[in-house]
Amino acid sequence: MKPIIGFNRHLEMDWLVQTASWSANGIQGQALKNKIDILLAPSFDSKVAQDKTRNLLFGIWDSESKSVPKEFHSDACKLLIEHSEINIAVHWGMMLVKYPFFYNIVVQIGRMTKHEGLFVYNQLEQRITENYGDTSTIKRCLQFVVRTLMNLELLSNPKSGMYQLRKSIAINHDNVIAWLTEVSVRAQGNSSKSMSAIINDPAWFPFDINFNENRLSSNIRLDVHHQANDAIVFL
Repeated sequence: MKPIIGFNRHLEMDWLVQTASWSANGIQGQALKNKIDILLAPSFDSKVAQDKTRNLLFGIWDSESKSVPKEFHSDACKLLIEHSEINIAVHWGMMLVKYPFFYNIVVQIGRMTKHEGLFVYNQLEQRITENYGDTSTIKRCLQFVVRTLMNLELLSNPKSGMYQLRKSIAINHDNVIAWLTEVSVRAQGNSSKSMSAIINDPAWFPFDINFNENRLSSNIRLDVHHQANDAIVFL
């Protein structure tokens, strides 16, 4: 069975912000798609490319998604309004949950950049093609993810074939951290995850987050149980 990729275009921050704003204001379904089409039209000559980009934005911010409960989406919208200065963390969370391909790529980037903050693109490509297959489609979608990270100003490209992390973004609000904790559990399709695994998840490489079970009370969908020397977060 072929893996589902989905993340098949690059995104820009302005597109994410506007799409999320419409979604937060209750625009959904075909009405949301229509608005995204109008937003994107000036940037595209190709209808196929525009449609793929629209579908990706819609997939990230559609409130009717089967992959997450409506309450999860609703909380994301509230966080965008309440903490607009760090809205990138909320967009990041939605992309992690909605697109496993995106999650798996950023996990690899997080692992590769853990010590020196740099990675070589060819090495990343090798890791991804080992997991997903050495095809032109996979390589192209990988390029779209990396370009998106560049557009979001999370990576810089100091020289050809090499990428560097920019300064990490501090996330200090308990309600944002509680929601991102849920993201970390859902991103792999799980119903539970240990607190230590959440803390050490490489997918959070662009951020400085102090995950702590004492900061989760605002998220009623989470339940914490203690096992040995760790805490397990259940949905």
